[in-house]
Amino acid sequence: MKPHYIMVILSFILLTAGCIEPMTTDPAEVTPSPITELPPDNAPSLRDSAFIRIEAWEDPAEYTSFSPPSYIPKEYTLYGLLISTAWNESYGHYTTIGETLRYARNDTMQNASWTTDMTLLDVTWSKYGYNPYAKDRIIHNEPEPVDINGYTGLIYETESDRLIVWTAAENATYHVRGSLDREELIRVARSIP
Repeated sequence: MKPHYIMVILSFILLTAGCIEPMTTDPAEVTPSPITELPPDNAPSLRDSAFIRIEAWEDPAEYTSFSPPSYIPKEYTLYGLLISTAWNESYGHYTTIGETLRYARNDTMQNASWTTDMTLLDVTWSKYGYNPYAKDRIIHNEPEPVDINGYTGLIYETESDRLIVWTAAENATYHVRGSLDREELIRVARSIP
């Protein structure tokens, strides 16, 4: 490699150092569900999240604390895992408070530069009742009850989006969200063991 290329690359690295920050979530936009609260030693202002890209051929169960759905529509491909955390004073480190498996619709992945360019199907789990949709307009619609494997869930719907929320054994809260039709979204939710 020629010396002037090395200088250009080093200059770029020095100029951009510190410009990339981890994703953070405004605590005003994230509230625990009324079912359970975050542990009292978690400071809500110290929340953070990280994204792990997972290839379609990988088993998502190797990365998550919950069993992923066994049914995903064929037009969707596993894309990655979003992990939400909160600072835990008692242990002096971040504690995972929620995980979201993201599946992208195949025809929107091709030319996408980021997840905002994709049509996603999200499957979220938390043992703390973490609710990443607290400020979302979809939850202001009147929900309807739906049975998810013996647990009562709520389905929220808009013209283009649906969200199913339920609490299962051991206060594990699940959310399944996407633009699938109602029956397909329910089928995904019911396929979570």
